[in-house]
Amino acid sequence: MSKSSVIQATHRGLGAMLRLALSDGRSFDFTLQEARTLSRALAAVRNGKSKVDEVYMSPIASDLDFSAKVTPDGLLLEGAEQPLKLEWPEVGTISASLAELAGPE
Repeated sequence: MSKSSVIQATHRGLGAMLRLALSDGRSFDFTLQEARTLSRALAAVRNGKSKVDEVYMSPIASDLDFSAKVTPDGLLLEGAEQPLKLEWPEVGTISASLAELAGPE
């Protein structure tokens, strides 16, 4: 069962967006292009195709940066008083949801 959700949203100046809401109450609003980019980055680290040690994005419409350290078990999302652990199945769910709702380029 997923602890996160991705929903469609609209920004009055930027148009169509996706909102990623996490279990600890943090949320990030991404443009569709940002969502596609983050989805690909998450899939690459999850599938072992990218050897980076951090996934970072500063979404244009969010107050928070998406900054996560790559660990053997998943990602450790930073930027709050208490870091949030996202295990690989959760990362895969987030990646797939972002890709599906953002659609093709």
